[in-house]
Amino acid sequence: MNIELSRLGDGGLVVFADSPFPHDIRRIEYYRDQRLMMLVYDDPEHEGDLMHYELPDVAHEAVEASPNVMVIDHGPGRKLYGYDVPLVHIGDPLAA
Repeated sequence: MNIELSRLGDGGLVVFADSPFPHDIRRIEYYRDQRLMMLVYDDPEHEGDLMHYELPDVAHEAVEASPNVMVIDHGPGRKLYGYDVPLVHIGDPLAA
């Protein structure tokens, strides 16, 4: 699954994948010291998906300024839809 992070016209963040997410996303955790994001799903049995690339400076600044993320999903048999999830910042803001 390829996951993209983008900014909307109003400056908000959006996450979209090229295939359906395995479950609805409950929250997104941002690990400041590593500049990595983890998708945490509603299903407690699923460990979540770690985005495997470090965010560049421009993306890091946008993530630091955002309290939430719009998730765009297109699960099997359903239309494209979006929903907001909290963006939880983990770690010292000065560490990154």
